[in-house]
Amino acid sequence: MADLITNTYDLTQLSRDRNDLLSELVGSLDAKRPHAWRQYGYKTDLSFQDFRQAYERGGPAHGAVHKILGKCWEKLPRIKQPDADKVTPWEKKITALLKPINGWQKLMGFDRRNLVGRFSALIYRVADGKPLSEPLEKGSALKDLIPIYENQIKVTDWHSDLQDPDNYGKPRMFQYRARGDSLSGDNQGRPEMWADVHPSRVQILAEGADGDDFFEGVPLLKAGFNALVDLEKLRGGGAESALKNAARTIVVKFDAAASPQVITSNPDGTQSAKSVRQIIEDQTKALNSNQDTSMVLQGGEATTLQTQASDLSPQWTIAANEFAASVGLPFTILFGQQTGRLASDEDQKDYVARAVGRQVNTLSPMLTEFVRRMQACGIIDAGDFEIEWPDLGAPTDDQRLDNAGKMVAANKTAFDGGSTEPIFDINEIRTAAGYEERKDGGDEFREGNPASDPNAPGNKVEGDDPNGTKTAPAPAPKK
Repeated sequence: MADLITNTYDLTQLSRDRNDLLSELVGSLDAKRPHAWRQYGYKTDLSFQDFRQAYERGGPAHGAVHKILGKCWEKLPRIKQPDADKVTPWEKKITALLKPINGWQKLMGFDRRNLVGRFSALIYRVADGKPLSEPLEKGSALKDLIPIYENQIKVTDWHSDLQDPDNYGKPRMFQYRARGDSLSGDNQGRPEMWADVHPSRVQILAEGADGDDFFEGVPLLKAGFNALVDLEKLRGGGAESALKNAARTIVVKFDAAASPQVITSNPDGTQSAKSVRQIIEDQTKALNSNQDTSMVLQGGEATTLQTQASDLSPQWTIAANEFAASVGLPFTILFGQQTGRLASDEDQKDYVARAVGRQVNTLSPMLTEFVRRMQACGIIDAGDFEIEWPDLGAPTDDQRLDNAGKMVAANKTAFDGGSTEPIFDINEIRTAAGYEERKDGGDEFREGNPASDPNAPGNKVEGDDPNGTKTAPAPAPKK
């Protein structure tokens, strides 16, 4: 009988698949405690509603989105022709296109919605005489841009023809919900409307997706969501503990020989319908709701229940640092400092680098796609262009003047040391201070061109003797 041969690889792979399935069901990074996330109160599967609720109701999540958004869009970019330093007529047309519809604000809202979820969409409303469900070919004007969240758009039809590899697996038709849902549920009876929209009128922004599959976009808040849960627990638990300590929870302790039933008697000696417990609860409520209320007990002692509130700062700092790391922001930038110290220069540099990297790798491609699609339908004139972002790391006015002062001090130090030429000329100092260069050059530190040595050859004036000794001119004759 032949020996039974076991495929070790298949068994290993089967074991891995089983563990992956279990981890998706229970959730944990700790192999020893597969149910840890459930015990900690962490969700295994996160939906768009979770991210949006954290963004709209949670301070750290809201701050992270707007810290990144605000820095990236701190200064608007230029969509300009290559090698054009001055504004060209082509660039003026771009400005005229976006200004009437608040285009820059709509593009910024497009980006903000992408940061909250996996992706966001931008609907083009173009004056072409066709419904949104028809392909966008040629248009005469851009009427509006509509940024929407990921739950406001869905794919209703896909390209499934294998003989069309260029379009296979891409959306054939979208539907978008004109009315965005509100977490409060207050829409004042506004009708629900889903409209078909052709993919040529939809632009998708899915940060983190490497290809065309926008469902692979990575939400900004996903990696640090567990830390957000911890922060909410610590904040809510600490507040509840403080409230319970301040609420004066009354504890009544009766002596063994006490007669608590006496307090249930009416003033005329008859027995009331309330029990001892009800009487004490009524007195406790009156005591906590009024400042001039007292309690009457029969052989009992009333005290307040107090608990020792622990300092939650270390636990909060750990969770806050983890969340700050997950969104790529320094702790001092996201949460600030409680000691009055400002963020360090290194933190500011990291913050700027985070924003600049995102401008180059995410926002410039987004704007490039928008301009090219507007060129394709004839709204923007054809031609090469480039996206130029202002320098986020440029020094402030105070820093510029400080740099100029240091350059002047360096010149003085060099002069005191015997140097006959300044290290920096006047135009270099003016440039460092943020001012334009002088047209007459920057070799001198004051206007005009005074002679450095009046006795030098070529600098002699009338009245000089042949030996170079300056003599006073003869006085004018008296009349």
